[in-house]
Amino acid sequence: MIHLLQLEWKKLAPNRAFKIAVGMYIILLPLLYLTIKSMINQSGASGVDMIEAYYVFPNIWNTVSYWASWLTFFLLTYLSIWMITSEHTFKTMRQNLITGMERRSFLLGKIGMMTVLAGAATIYMVIVTLAFGWFAGGYGNPFGHEISAIWRFFVQNMFYMSFSLMLAILFKRSGLALIIFFAYLLIIERIIRYLVFLSLLKKLYWGSFLPGSAAWDVVPIYMGDSMLSGDSETANIILSYNTATGVTIAYTILFLFIAYKVFMSRDL
Repeated sequence: MIHLLQLEWKKLAPNRAFKIAVGMYIILLPLLYLTIKSMINQSGASGVDMIEAYYVFPNIWNTVSYWASWLTFFLLTYLSIWMITSEHTFKTMRQNLITGMERRSFLLGKIGMMTVLAGAATIYMVIVTLAFGWFAGGYGNPFGHEISAIWRFFVQNMFYMSFSLMLAILFKRSGLALIIFFAYLLIIERIIRYLVFLSLLKKLYWGSFLPGSAAWDVVPIYMGDSMLSGDSETANIILSYNTATGVTIAYTILFLFIAYKVFMSRDL
């Protein structure tokens, strides 16, 4: 496995798109956090004190992981797609297989590197959270139950990257895979959820079990825990952390299984 990861790293590290995506991730996460926090402090709106509680320990775990999840959504998914589609574009996939690499090993290397990127993003999220959390001071135990955001963030990362990797294998073109990825999660699934489950079936909660909806509930908007308290109607349409995490893991496994079956059987 180490050899496969080294091979993937040699392909990925020199790429300009990889450097730009990683650089943007590193720079934008703290800037995004500081910008939103500054806007809240300057707004003077009612409820600011309550919102500011999410920028100190322990709630800051949910806050930073939420903003980091958007960077994963737009940046890391592109890298997951590029790792597959670039092999088709430059004909290196067929060359690797002709020279003796097994299909299973080739795909395992991609999944391994995808997991490393998801893990690296998670570690960076932890570093940013600890830095801003201790700088802000505040109250509460920094290692309380909110720290589950670390695990949930990693699960969500793997979902997004597995979904995009599956689309890259299915469609072989980065542009098409990206269009389908964003169109499904941002538009198509919203239409299905609200038109079918809300308007027709009157059961919006069951729409939360769709892939994108479940994944969003793994790392919901950072005030989502108050929505899950039972005092709001929103609790009826948002999955609990444990349920959302379990459903998202199941979808991730399904996406990887589909990617594996298609890759192993398709004429490359």
